[in-house]
Amino acid sequence: MSTITLDITNSLKGSGNRGGIEKKAVNKTASELGRYNQALWKNPYGFMELPESRFQFDIIKKLAGRSKRQKIKNLVILGIGGSSLGTETIFDALLHPFHNYGSDIRKGLPQYFILDNIDPHTINRIFDIVRKDLEHTLLVVISKSGETPETISQFMIFKKLMEKSKGFRERIILITDQEKGILKQIADKEGYGVLNVPEGIGGRFSVLTPVGLFPSAVMGIDIDDIAQGALDMSKHIRKAKYTDNMAIALASILYLMDKSGRNIHVIMPYCGRLSGFADWFRQLEAESLGKNSFGPTPTKAMGVTDQHSQLQLYVDGPRDKCIMLLYSARERRPIPNTFPYIDSLDYLAKKDLNELFYAEFLGTSLSLIEAGTPSFTVLLNDINAYSLGALFFLYEMAIAYLGHLYTINPFDQPGVELGKIYTKAIMGKAGLEKQRAKADRTLSAPKTVITF
Repeated sequence: MSTITLDITNSLKGSGNRGGIEKKAVNKTASELGRYNQALWKNPYGFMELPESRFQFDIIKKLAGRSKRQKIKNLVILGIGGSSLGTETIFDALLHPFHNYGSDIRKGLPQYFILDNIDPHTINRIFDIVRKDLEHTLLVVISKSGETPETISQFMIFKKLMEKSKGFRERIILITDQEKGILKQIADKEGYGVLNVPEGIGGRFSVLTPVGLFPSAVMGIDIDDIAQGALDMSKHIRKAKYTDNMAIALASILYLMDKSGRNIHVIMPYCGRLSGFADWFRQLEAESLGKNSFGPTPTKAMGVTDQHSQLQLYVDGPRDKCIMLLYSARERRPIPNTFPYIDSLDYLAKKDLNELFYAEFLGTSLSLIEAGTPSFTVLLNDINAYSLGALFFLYEMAIAYLGHLYTINPFDQPGVELGKIYTKAIMGKAGLEKQRAKADRTLSAPKTVITF
């Protein structure tokens, strides 16, 4: 059985779906990307080489092995955006959904805390948890530039805490640029273990680097399987004709949906284990393509939960959405005939929850067809390290192709950088006095407010 299947039937006009796009338009766009694909692999983007190079895998495994010998009980990851979402996706998909709830569930693995925000309430609560067992806490700090204010401020707080435990330097790992940056300076001065983000790899494309793979190795996840899935997907994308190329088809559909007015791309997993993947994709598409007043707007829904909320909008609201359904469900749970005296429940009794889950997925698909809301489906035979690696690489390549179609650079983020500059200026960073003055003028302007 196939690992991943892409079904674009319901995104095309026909079969009663009046909201789809013409197949000839898809073929034309795919043909253009086919020609681009041949040239691209002769001079690939940095992330495209990661599955084969397996960058720093030896060091990753060595440091992960050391953490096991240290009997780490708390894994604390400091990072934001691309420095955390990939790891969250992997953990959501491959670890027990209630991993942190008890030692019998963790089976010797540490509990983990991914601090992707600086809300003091959350920071203080984690602070209180790990301070009780510092000698068994591993701190992983992730920032390629080393200057991300959120991550550096977290590090400043937690490093002071870690200093209270013996041998703390061996339980701090920094993941940063190979050549420059504040974190590299700190590592050189204080002697922490260091892993690197390869040159030319931005945060949102870094999941297949030590950024996503070192924390995974610490948690006992097979990173070789992740890399192999990505590598096999890369071979498919490189060699497959444009008519049979999954990444080219995915990019073509998303691009044409945007251009036809379906500029809101809803990713809706029918699989709780892919909830984190939906969050990862939102950043990948938004930050890569939202430029020059163009770009689709990605948003997230969860099946079946959001059938009872957002589906109303998708079926009966503005015709500006394309729905990307992800489905995977292998486990079973029989539904017993608990209330035999209620005839209206006969359709559920003695069936399986897996059957109901799939029926809900089909029900959503059919309601979207009837409403004229285009959709397509990504089916995963199973969720494991291999299929997850393949899925990551598939979507990264689709975004690279979309960058070509939009004629933009999908690897920069000027809007994000501007916000960082203003944050640093407000906090008083030297050299940003002009930005601070501009911020002060804007923030001190008269406001229109309503209070309660």
